[in-house]
Amino acid sequence: MESVQTANRTAANRHHFDFPLFAVILIICVFGLVMLFSASYYYAQVKYGSGTYFLKRQLVFFGAGLAMMLGLSFFKFSLWKKLAPYGYAAVLIILAATLIWGVELNGAKRWINIAGFQFQPSEFSKFALVIVLSALMCSKRVYMQSFILGIVPCLVALLPMAVLIIFQPNFSLVIILCLITYIMMYLGGSRLSHRFFLVVVGVLAGLLVIILEGYRLARLTSYLNPTADPTGSNYQTLQSCIALGNGGFFGQGLNYSKQKLLFLPERENDYIFAIIGEELGFVGCFLLLAAYFFAIYRGILIAMRCHDRFGRLLAGGITSVLAVQVLINVGVVTRAIPSTGQTLPFVSYGGTSLMVFMAAMGILLNISRYTEVDPEDAEPERADE
Repeated sequence: MESVQTANRTAANRHHFDFPLFAVILIICVFGLVMLFSASYYYAQVKYGSGTYFLKRQLVFFGAGLAMMLGLSFFKFSLWKKLAPYGYAAVLIILAATLIWGVELNGAKRWINIAGFQFQPSEFSKFALVIVLSALMCSKRVYMQSFILGIVPCLVALLPMAVLIIFQPNFSLVIILCLITYIMMYLGGSRLSHRFFLVVVGVLAGLLVIILEGYRLARLTSYLNPTADPTGSNYQTLQSCIALGNGGFFGQGLNYSKQKLLFLPERENDYIFAIIGEELGFVGCFLLLAAYFFAIYRGILIAMRCHDRFGRLLAGGITSVLAVQVLINVGVVTRAIPSTGQTLPFVSYGGTSLMVFMAAMGILLNISRYTEVDPEDAEPERADE
């Protein structure tokens, strides 16, 4: 009788996604729209003659992202295992096309212009890599302890993406892809000695790439010497620190930022967290980070409760992308790490980033439909169910 009740409870749970995760993502997105409007209004009015210019464009992508998140929450996650090779190949083709036909801004070709909207194809690479690595590690589950049979296929999946993205150039994204691959290898059960070897090789290769490119080396030296060149290479990070310092504990108040009055570059993009700190203070920053932490916690919970290996790896990988990108963006804004060009998920201006992250949350929500609410009563689910 008890086993029948457990089975009924399990079957019922498979029809409902993780509503707390869905709710917190929507809250972060709405908060992001409010802060985007506040951070970008003055600049948009000066440059485009409309204070709502950035908000209107972001709303379009928010609507598309919401539709994708809800739609993908009903798309069974196991199908991504079959689609992984095709999606991976499609992303590689788009990345290559970007190098040829992409729009060049500030010396980088990272965008494709379609009907007046610019898309950043490299944003798809993070989750395409997670999906293909999950599929590889699922099929190679007995080989993950082997460097040749387990680690090398993962590196083969990473290398083409990394090469295409480094030529854009977008070194910070390559670092993120390497971190994601390392985390996925850990989740997949690889040996510590193999991962340590990869870290050593990766650090040496990263240093070589930095030394070979003057602007990357200048960015690193600027980080190590923050008082040097305050009106040049260190200007943006110093202005960001000023914004955070102005905010204090409770902030200057919504829409009362001074740094957004053209003092802080990229105020609506990569450095929007600084505007949040100036207007809403430590309290506002803490609450936003708490919301991210809750979303990451729900993602980890989904991964732990999923008894399908592919679903567990996929949920862990998606959650890792979110965690890594939040840490990197906040680390740059607070000057904990050298400057990079990565958005704050769901908050920064950038339609591709918003849409892709919301779509990824839809996949995570679908995986949550196939988890057990009570792990003690859960029975392992066959991978082909």
